[in-house]
Amino acid sequence: MKQSTAAIARLWPKTLRNRLYVILGLNALIPLLLVIFISYKSVYPLLDQRIRTGIQSNLNLYQLSLENTLVSLNNVSQILAFDGRIGKKLSLFLSEKDLYTKTQINNDILQDLNIISSTNPTLGLFFYYFKDNQNILYQNFSVNKQFALEKLPRLVELNGITYYGPHRTNREFSDVQVLSVARKIVLPDREDVYVYLETGYNIWNKIYQTGREQNMNDYHLIVDQQNRITYSENPADFPIGTVLKYDPTGSKKESNGYYAFETQSNQGWKAIDLISKATYHKEIKNWFEQLVVILFISLLLGSLFAWLIWRMVYVPLKKVNQDMRLIEHSDFDTPLSEFAIVEFDSMMKHFDVMRHRVKELLEENAAKEKRRADFEVEKLLYQINPHFIHNTLDTIQWLARLKGQEDIDTVATSLNKLLYYNLGKKGPHSTIAEELEALRDYLALQKIRYDFDFSVNIHATEDLHCCLVPRFILQPLVENSLYHGHFDDKNGLIDVTVEPAGADYMIIQIRDNGRGMTPETIARLLEKQSDEQNRIGLGIGVYYVKRVFDSQYDGHADFSITSTIGEGTCISLRIPRTYAMKEGDTL
Repeated sequence: MKQSTAAIARLWPKTLRNRLYVILGLNALIPLLLVIFISYKSVYPLLDQRIRTGIQSNLNLYQLSLENTLVSLNNVSQILAFDGRIGKKLSLFLSEKDLYTKTQINNDILQDLNIISSTNPTLGLFFYYFKDNQNILYQNFSVNKQFALEKLPRLVELNGITYYGPHRTNREFSDVQVLSVARKIVLPDREDVYVYLETGYNIWNKIYQTGREQNMNDYHLIVDQQNRITYSENPADFPIGTVLKYDPTGSKKESNGYYAFETQSNQGWKAIDLISKATYHKEIKNWFEQLVVILFISLLLGSLFAWLIWRMVYVPLKKVNQDMRLIEHSDFDTPLSEFAIVEFDSMMKHFDVMRHRVKELLEENAAKEKRRADFEVEKLLYQINPHFIHNTLDTIQWLARLKGQEDIDTVATSLNKLLYYNLGKKGPHSTIAEELEALRDYLALQKIRYDFDFSVNIHATEDLHCCLVPRFILQPLVENSLYHGHFDDKNGLIDVTVEPAGADYMIIQIRDNGRGMTPETIARLLEKQSDEQNRIGLGIGVYYVKRVFDSQYDGHADFSITSTIGEGTCISLRIPRTYAMKEGDTL
């Protein structure tokens, strides 16, 4: 997270002009990008659906025209089949032995065929085909000598009729594209007879143009029931005879770089319309290009506005910078610049107030420097008082010894050592050994002061004697036990222990056998010291120790008080181990 924030900070422009360019550019860019995104999410599906609907509609027209043409050929083939009128005459013609009768039947068949040819404009070449001996009978046009049904592109075989896809006509000396059907005719004693019909000369061209739009650049395919291509307008990418396969990963059917749309015929074959991706997305691409042009124009306008704003702000900022440099050269009296812009005039007004305040502060600082020497003298005078007290106590101590006053000697010695420790200049910390030594001197004084008996047991693990603790924390806690313990009716006992707590901590406990305290009393002890607390001892209580813990250990030390009425109180301090440096130690 910090690394990404630092990278953004490095990329953020350092000058006001560049920042204005970025901000106004984003101001123009972000809304437009949102518009593009929303338009893409809403308009793109509509455009896509419209294009797909148009393609599918055109393909349906193409398929319907193709299907109707084949149905028309099928209807004619029924007339020519055995169950039709002409088909029955063909059966009589083939079975008749009498030459005269056979000639009459032949003439009737030719007459019927001429009627069918003239009444069906979609009909082209047709004839009867005997597959075994490859004979052709009753053809209306001359037939290509290479004719063979198995060579034609079969679409589907349904109910005894075979539909063939677009192919070159079998009419001799012609190369037009046609559709064709072949129906097998079941005659008595003959199973190799077929009637073959093709569409007319221009029928396929009309079908080819059905449903096409200009500039669509699409290709039609016709596939059979096995999805095998029987007709292809793009044989380079989709050869006839191959199986059409789709890419299953896209949202649309894709094949060889084209979108494929299909429609199913009732006869079983399918018509396919192939649209190149570039053509399909052309309209959407044009719409997107228009949005990009608008985006580019918006960025140019944003940059122009940024430049105008920068010019508007630059001149006043330059004058403000010059006025600020006056303070750098300690010039506080030169009049500041004025502008015809409310915001800048207001800023300069506040700057003038600040300038006068800085001048006043500098003058005050100069006056303080002049008084510093006086403060040093006063400091020396304050340092004389502790030395005077120590010297006076030393005098009392020696006089007491000369007079044989051991109690006075003990009091003076203990008080002198205690004052020297508490008022000394050894810093805010002392070792466990020094703190315990000062505690013993303090207890010597308290035993003379209080009129009840009490004893204090002090035990500290030797390894912890050199550990550092805040100066003057044990005396207030022991004094709390003496004051709140109420040892009037029994011998008081106070245990002070210093023991290790794991590898990194130590525990200091002050435990007494006094009357104990209520939770309310404990809460008052931890509050800011009251007048009652100030009246006992040195006027520093448990609150002082708690404040020292909070400030010096920052949550890494624990301070707790537990008490039971009638049994006593225990104060526990859990402190991190920190050892004092010995002489000769190096950091």
